[in-house]
Amino acid sequence: MNSSRKKRLIIIYNVALFSYVKKIGIVADDSSEIRARVILMHRFEDIIEREAIVLIYNGSENNPVNKIIGILRKGSGKNELLNPSRYRPDIAYAKVGGEPSSSREIYSFEIIPIGSFKSEEKLVPNRYIIQPRSPVYLFEENDNPCELIKNSCKELSYLDAYLEGHRNWKVPADAFYIPYHVGVFGTTGTGKSWFTRKVLIPFYLKNKYKVLVLDWSGVDYVPYFKDNVIKISQIKMENQAIFDYFSDLTDNFYDNKNLESAIEDFVSRWHERIKGKDEYQVKAILENHLSEFEVDSRFRPAYERACRRALSRITPEQISYLMGNLELISIFDLLAQKGLVVLDMSGFSSKIKLSFFLTLSSHLHNTMLKGIDLYLALIIDEAPQYCPFNPDGIQKKVTEEIKNLAALGRKHKLNLTLIAQGIAGEIGINAAVRRNLNTNFYGRLHPLDASSQGGARDWLEPYGITADYLLTLEDGRFYFAGVMNPSPVPLLITYDI
Repeated sequence: MNSSRKKRLIIIYNVALFSYVKKIGIVADDSSEIRARVILMHRFEDIIEREAIVLIYNGSENNPVNKIIGILRKGSGKNELLNPSRYRPDIAYAKVGGEPSSSREIYSFEIIPIGSFKSEEKLVPNRYIIQPRSPVYLFEENDNPCELIKNSCKELSYLDAYLEGHRNWKVPADAFYIPYHVGVFGTTGTGKSWFTRKVLIPFYLKNKYKVLVLDWSGVDYVPYFKDNVIKISQIKMENQAIFDYFSDLTDNFYDNKNLESAIEDFVSRWHERIKGKDEYQVKAILENHLSEFEVDSRFRPAYERACRRALSRITPEQISYLMGNLELISIFDLLAQKGLVVLDMSGFSSKIKLSFFLTLSSHLHNTMLKGIDLYLALIIDEAPQYCPFNPDGIQKKVTEEIKNLAALGRKHKLNLTLIAQGIAGEIGINAAVRRNLNTNFYGRLHPLDASSQGGARDWLEPYGITADYLLTLEDGRFYFAGVMNPSPVPLLITYDI
């Protein structure tokens, strides 16, 4: 430990040398071990902001029971002379434009404890009642509380971000929990893609994870990583994924088992049939195959009607999306060389994109079943397109695959990072998938998420972060919550654009 680090710790631990912390108030009544309010000293209501990090000397300055680090939230200002529910002279004075007395005004913030310590550096949960009258101090720029918060990390690393309002306070993160999966949530315009590009991707790369991005629209990542892009139309798909695509395209083969059998037979030799052909020739070969497929004469008329309907939907354009010849392993070869690959999924229907995902997930799943650790972060943009709250058709299978990847990935160094506008409900992701995301970044809330069950309100309100506040959060600000955060309390972080 260098001398400046020692000196700083001494300043925190020793009451006589707390030159970097400033007293701002005292603890009010009705406190507990997990909640307290600080009554601000005179004029500090003009200085102290929400999300400030404070230090409580629990009991007294000279002989504290322990010291507690906490975050200020839920500010309150009270003046009993201005209670609008009853008449007082001050109310009457205010009605005619006078300025009432401020002598009885009280300003306070709720303190959410992060952890406590006595003489050791590592924070532990606070188990003592936070005593009223205890002095409360503000950490200032020269003294970084993250130096204490970081010590609970199993594998200490840092995000390329900082605590809101403190550019020098870099955000510690526990890289051990990267494969426990991540969610990034926020309404349109909050900076989810910027955050992923500027903060998460460098963090994964720095911690020896390769990064594979599925860019649903082709505009959020493709233009920024042009030398690392592969279009999904170039990639060879598995027969099962192609069959699932045709099934979804024809509404499960119009419930005609003979048509299902015919297309299954055709797809079983798909790559052999399309070799050296264009999409129009493949369409003609499919038509011929369906017409010659043997069907009991009793069911032939229904079969032919189903064939005509299917062929009207299976167009040459749809077939062209399935004719890639680049082996899937080529993606991973490029990953090994560059560390980052962006898959451009633009220009294709949702069904094609989801069919490709099934091919990709099958490869990842089979690799992990062999006991191989992937050290891969799979970033899924527009996650509700894959696993919505109420999946239907091919989305059901995709949702199940994501659940399986999440369960197996924790043991084999596969990170899933899901990006969505909302957490739950119509704009959110499937609840079974959501339960696998053990680290989350919450940006400005979508109004539909404000009251939905299982949304941001349920996740963050226990920490003093209300839905009302999240609706007004500035762009580029995210609450960092979950196992990767060494602080048990979500921290408000931001980054340089």
